[in-house]
Amino acid sequence: MGKVFKALSKLESEHPQSNLAAAVVASEDARLREQADQNTDDFDFIHYSLYTPSAEEMERMQRDVADTPFTRHRSSQPARDISRDASRIDPHLVTFYDFDPRPAEEYSKTAITLISAAAEQPLKRVLITSAQHGEGRTCVLLNLACALAQAKQRVLVVDTDLHSPSLLRLLGVDSEIGIAEALARNLQPRDAAITIKPYGFAILPLRERVENSAEILASPAFRSMLNSFDSDYDFMLFDSSPLLESNDTNLLMKLTNATVMVIRPGKTNAGHISKAIAPLAEDNIFGVVLNRAD
Repeated sequence: MGKVFKALSKLESEHPQSNLAAAVVASEDARLREQADQNTDDFDFIHYSLYTPSAEEMERMQRDVADTPFTRHRSSQPARDISRDASRIDPHLVTFYDFDPRPAEEYSKTAITLISAAAEQPLKRVLITSAQHGEGRTCVLLNLACALAQAKQRVLVVDTDLHSPSLLRLLGVDSEIGIAEALARNLQPRDAAITIKPYGFAILPLRERVENSAEILASPAFRSMLNSFDSDYDFMLFDSSPLLESNDTNLLMKLTNATVMVIRPGKTNAGHISKAIAPLAEDNIFGVVLNRAD
């Protein structure tokens, strides 16, 4: 329990680069087009044979272009934008509404705490978890994502509650492609990502329950997918299954920098909390959010 109270006290306190390969390819294409426009009598076969790159060399240069930071950046931008109005969003997402500023202000304070701490320690990837279901973990995560976006932070929400994903439902969004589909079909990471407008953050969702969660969470392809987004976002918030109901957190902690516990007073007792946080390293717990506290 000391870990939780210490975490509570803590809570209160991204160009295109010049690309030689790209320039060579563009220059060579321009030269060949100019040559094609000339009279065939002027065609210099010897010059063409000596200076035209081989098929293998052209393929290598094209691979180099595809691997530049600019191309990688472009390939990780969400492929879709979806606009949501308040009527389609779960009413517990208070930072998405204007009618009650008091709870939204609490999320703004939490967002500022994260931004300030991120200036002093690695805090890009934050795991949001709880001891058990019913504590409002996913709502807290989405409210925090919106508050961070309002503070001009670039935010990606990653649905890693593989047993009971709920991001799409809470946001009132449909998607034909999620994390599992993108990995199974070897798609670009951006094909699974969606920008939620006008709220200014993106999500990497799951469409449905995944039976073998370790198949995704421990896969090099999933790690590569997450890495492709790193340079585009200030914060990546990970939803997870409850600590007392899944072992996925052990894998997720290897992918994240810190953990935030969500506790709902009256829902989770001291015994639940103590058992839930026992496997966590004290330094890994960034803080605690008391949800729906009077």
